[in-house]
Amino acid sequence: MLTIKTFVFNPLLVNCYVIHNHKEAIIVDPSCYDENEQLQLKQYIEQQQLEVKHIICTHFHFDHLMGAAFTCSTWNLPLSAHKDYVFLAGNFDISTQSMYFGFSVKNPPKPKVLLQDNDTIQLHHYTFNILHTPGHSLCSISIYEKETGIVITGDTLFEGGVGRTDLAGGDWQQLLHSIRTKLLTLPEETIVYPGHGGQTTIKQEKLYNTFLG
Repeated sequence: MLTIKTFVFNPLLVNCYVIHNHKEAIIVDPSCYDENEQLQLKQYIEQQQLEVKHIICTHFHFDHLMGAAFTCSTWNLPLSAHKDYVFLAGNFDISTQSMYFGFSVKNPPKPKVLLQDNDTIQLHHYTFNILHTPGHSLCSISIYEKETGIVITGDTLFEGGVGRTDLAGGDWQQLLHSIRTKLLTLPEETIVYPGHGGQTTIKQEKLYNTFLG
């Protein structure tokens, strides 16, 4: 059975997911900001006796990476990100982004695992498919697991909303194209785990998300 533990971290209320099965785990969006949040994450993983296999960011925005330096160091793992993160990292890096919004965040380690559309990540016998869903950011990805019917959408799709496109690399038409061709084509019963806010389903967003009408 696949377990998904949700932590809501930092003042911008980012969902950090610990996905685990048979003592193997993936951390998605390591957003723990202060020592207390870092301790929450560390204690959960230790209490569950998990071996962290991957640390993945859904896109290269500072609020989703506030704890990247901590998590990569603690579990001695590289950061995984879509290969197009380089278009932000060179011009609007995490530290610069955070100062722009009034925070102070250390730059994460340079991603060493570069993901592309249709890549897969294995967690025991579960297979996670990487869907490149740009629009909120050039490097935005969603992470889909077919067997359990879940998709982690970062800041691409929310319950009743979609990601902003006024930041560097954002594009409204590209965002809508990503959602319509990569996410709304998934089975309607697929559970959506977004980067902020509560869970939803593909069917619910098809029916009620006014941004997609």
